[in-house]
Amino acid sequence: MEKSAEGKEALQPVVQILKETAEKFRSLDHEADMSLAKKDTEGYKQKLQERARLLIALPGQLENALGNVDPQLKRKIEYKVQIFATEAQERLEGEGLFGLGALLTHMGDKIGDKNDLEKLIDLIENE
Repeated sequence: MEKSAEGKEALQPVVQILKETAEKFRSLDHEADMSLAKKDTEGYKQKLQERARLLIALPGQLENALGNVDPQLKRKIEYKVQIFATEAQERLEGEGLFGLGALLTHMGDKIGDKNDLEKLIDLIENE
């Protein structure tokens, strides 16, 4: 199904917010790895917590941007982003770092594989 020019235009702010968040998420992931390599466990934990807070804030950031998006696609995006935010909140409230470190990834993923947020961006852009 080909998107209209209006539909593509309506998605631009959404995709921009998602891409900025994905880039910041990857950057924080790298910073967390650097902290861990230096044996700075507190710095590592802080970067993972910051990644989680990015995901928690995402539904609110997208609220206005989704206003003119096709209702079916809007629901799909809202659903996925809310799952990301809920998982991040649950893991942030948990005790372990493993859960925070595994946000947006799945068992069997390899280093360099796209995470769930990046996959969502691809889905939107190819819708």
